[in-house]
Amino acid sequence: MPELGSRGRIGLILPSVNTVAEPEMNRMRPAGVTVHVARVLIPADISTLEAFIRMCEAGCQNAEKAVRELATAKVDAYAFAFTAGSFFRGAGWDEEISGRIATAGGAPCVATSTAAVEALKAYGVRKIAIVSPYAIANDLLKKFVEEKGIEVIRMEGLKLSSAQEEGRQTSATFRNLVQRADVAEAEAILVACTNFPTLAALEDLEKSLGKLIITANQATFWAALRRLGIVDKIAGFGRLLREN
Repeated sequence: MPELGSRGRIGLILPSVNTVAEPEMNRMRPAGVTVHVARVLIPADISTLEAFIRMCEAGCQNAEKAVRELATAKVDAYAFAFTAGSFFRGAGWDEEISGRIATAGGAPCVATSTAAVEALKAYGVRKIAIVSPYAIANDLLKKFVEEKGIEVIRMEGLKLSSAQEEGRQTSATFRNLVQRADVAEAEAILVACTNFPTLAALEDLEKSLGKLIITANQATFWAALRRLGIVDKIAGFGRLLREN
C-alpha cells in the first residue's frame, strides 16, 4: 500500500457551501493520492441570475486566500472545484482563473469547467445535453460550452433558491434530471455543479442509458490526476475514470 500522498497531493479549492465534492473525491481517489481542502467564502443566494453572478464573483475574489493556505501544505496540483465560478464569464475565464491559482500556488491547476470540456473532447463528443441544479444559469453554461466547440441541444435544471440546497438533492433527483435530458441526438450528458450529488448513481445510470455521462466532480478529479501524471483506470465511477 503506497504511503499517504506519496503519489500526489491535490489541493481542492471549494465554495464554502459545498458539502459534496470532498466526500465524492475521497471515494474516487486511488491509494497514494490525498485530497486537501481550502474553502472560499461565497453568498448562498442563487434565487436570481444577478445573485448567482454575485456568488461567482465572490468565490473568484476569495480564491487567492484559499490558494495561499493550500500552498503552505505543498500540494502538487490544485483543482478549482467551483463549476459556476469557472464558466460564468465565458470561455477563456476558466483558463485565466486556473492560471492565477497556479501562479499564486506554485503548482498546476485545473478548473472544473475546463476539466468537463477536456473529458468530453477525450471522447470526441460534439453534441451534448446539460443537466444542472441551477437552471437559472444554464444559458451561461450553454454559452461557455458552445464557445469551447461543443453543441448543446438540450438543457434540464432545478430551480433552487440557495446553493446549500444543491448539496441536499437525492440520487433520484439526479437520475430524473438526466433521464429527462437524454435525447437521441445527444452523444453525452454533462452534469454541472460540484455540489450536486451524482456519484452514488452514476455507474448504474450510465449503463442503463448506454450513454456517456460526465459529472463535475468526476471530471475535476480525473483532470487533477492527469495533472499529476496519474493515469490509473478506476472502476465504479463511470466510463471516464474507468477507461480514459
